[in-house]
Amino acid sequence: MNQYYITECIANENASNIPLHIYTVSLLNPNQKYSFAHHIVYELRKRNPNVTIAAHGQYIASFQEITHWGDHEYIKHEYRAIECFNAAERTVLERLLKQELIERCKNDYKIYKDLFCLKTEQSIEMNEIIVYPAIYLSFTVEENGNILIGFEYQHRFEYKKTLEDLLRDRSPLIKEGVEVVDSYNKKSYYYTFVEVAPYTAGEKSPYLQQSVIDYYITKNEKWKLKGVHNKTPIVHVRSQTGDIFPYLPHLLRLTCSYEQLMPSTAKQVNRIIKLPPNEKMPKLYQEIFRLLQYQNMLTFRKENVRAANLNYDIFNLSSPLMEFGRDYKTTKVSDGLGQAGVYEPKSVTVSYFVDPELNYDQRKKDEILDFTKKLQDLSEKLGVKLNVSKKPRQLFGVLPVDFFKSERLSFELKSIADAFDGTVIVIGTEENIDRAYMAIKREFGAKADIMTQFVIFDSSVVKNLYYQYNVLLGIYAKSGVQPWILSDEMNSDCFIGLDVSHEHGKHASGIIQVIGKDGRMIKQKSVMTAEAGETIANRTMEEIIDESIFSYEKMYGMKPAHITFHRDGVCREDLDHLTRYMQSFQIPFDFVEIIKRPRRRMAVYTNGRWFTVQGLCYAKERMAYLCATDPRESVGMAQAVKIVQKTQCLSIRDIVSDAYKLSFMHIHSMLKTRLPITVHYADLSSTFHNRGLIHPRSVHEQALPFV
Repeated sequence: MNQYYITECIANENASNIPLHIYTVSLLNPNQKYSFAHHIVYELRKRNPNVTIAAHGQYIASFQEITHWGDHEYIKHEYRAIECFNAAERTVLERLLKQELIERCKNDYKIYKDLFCLKTEQSIEMNEIIVYPAIYLSFTVEENGNILIGFEYQHRFEYKKTLEDLLRDRSPLIKEGVEVVDSYNKKSYYYTFVEVAPYTAGEKSPYLQQSVIDYYITKNEKWKLKGVHNKTPIVHVRSQTGDIFPYLPHLLRLTCSYEQLMPSTAKQVNRIIKLPPNEKMPKLYQEIFRLLQYQNMLTFRKENVRAANLNYDIFNLSSPLMEFGRDYKTTKVSDGLGQAGVYEPKSVTVSYFVDPELNYDQRKKDEILDFTKKLQDLSEKLGVKLNVSKKPRQLFGVLPVDFFKSERLSFELKSIADAFDGTVIVIGTEENIDRAYMAIKREFGAKADIMTQFVIFDSSVVKNLYYQYNVLLGIYAKSGVQPWILSDEMNSDCFIGLDVSHEHGKHASGIIQVIGKDGRMIKQKSVMTAEAGETIANRTMEEIIDESIFSYEKMYGMKPAHITFHRDGVCREDLDHLTRYMQSFQIPFDFVEIIKRPRRRMAVYTNGRWFTVQGLCYAKERMAYLCATDPRESVGMAQAVKIVQKTQCLSIRDIVSDAYKLSFMHIHSMLKTRLPITVHYADLSSTFHNRGLIHPRSVHEQALPFV
């Protein structure tokens, strides 16, 4: 018999029965980033070392009374359980429970933000990266007072070299705003890099009113001064509260994420961190219950990790039928393309832009000619004729062999952009494409509005039929070809993907495409709007709605009966304003958060083994977890998607069903992914815009330049 599990557990205790000290303090100026409570909690912890303290908004909370306040004051003090309907009080209890666990386990675990590093496992060093196995854990207090913990087996990444090493090497990785960590303490401290200070370790710091050397001597931490002399450089870093601190650079390292790893490093890392369900789930449950033994305010039963015991409604979704050429319907892309070709036969113009390093090698040149001929023949079988432009021939013998390696590549590209027609297929070695990618995307894509599809040429790969299919789908995505649609209609008529990309302090919102009931792209357009923060402004939302409804009406001759907004991440938008604006069109809608990394895993246990099931869903009220993939064991365990319905028009089952069907509509690849097309493409589009890789007034409104 199948047993359904999730990496979540409910406590035996209810929040309404846990008394705590709640202090209300004044707020700073509303424009300040952090509240007064958040600002002083660090000082209170120093004055009350045996008291666990947490803060949120106007509230400071503790399980024991805070007796030493120094010069600080509070407005009100109460000893009571929280009011569970009060979101701010729920949050402060969540933080207090988390902080209490940190305080009790810190002698046995090393704490990195939300991660508890496992002492039973050693860090792993490979290439320039250090990998730390860890457990992520969070507390959630629900309105009914239920207290849940969510957990996940994760890894933390750091660069091996210290900040001092990178500064000495003049590394381009060092720039204002990058995250650094001091991991030499029981709890790691995270900062953002500001600058190299205008003074050295032996000179007086205006922030310390003494030299950094004297500061560590006073703190009895001389061990941190090993190798330090009076002329050692100092850096300034900014804390989470906005304060500037002077630091010795050898005490800091750059943090990094899995997404930032070089492909070669990522492949090595994957062999270690990508665990199949039968390895990951037992390990995860063992480690989490070992960690929870340190939490003496709450108790947990091991059977409370079962989805049914957490009051989830458990159901399975079937893979949808997709329609290809000649009305052929199947649930498999490979079968559909192989048997019937694309849904929308077309002729498209393409140009080949071959890396001169390959063109000057006759053997490789012949292999490329053979490869392009196979592409054209296969494409014609799929129903798409590739009309190859002869214009690029004028460049043969003109471009130097090291053209893609040129330091002036961006400048050189400007003079050859008009030598191409249609979608440009860039063929090169992996090394040269890595080097030239950004320059070509900026000059051809962002400035000349030319669609480009990159192909890494490797003799052992290009003969692979699966690889050829993927290359062609990439070309089709850039050329406005719809390779398949959904045969099964969805519950909503129209879908809009929304995202705000934020990199290095810049924020940009993106509308990706208007999607119809059958999953086809109606229109793709980026709304080039710089946002003040991670919230899409009301005026931007109005523009997105106008564009979407107009495009839908233009194609179908009528307004959509229902619209679903898929928001990448947490909703910070003004839903009251959105409701009023949608009412002016008399169109009902649903606004849905798609949380890509909810830090939960779903698994089924039967006959002594753990495994994942594609299409499995756990739903509760207006929230659900969806397992949209079931990868091979070598790829690791499937990652769930969290779906949160912020409105109440369609049922949560209908919302999840639509999101699942849209995860089959990634038309640029043979590979099934776990995210709906709306969110995945929204993320890529706004990120490309933020990096200056998309033309601001592109005429290619049915192409996907960002895949």
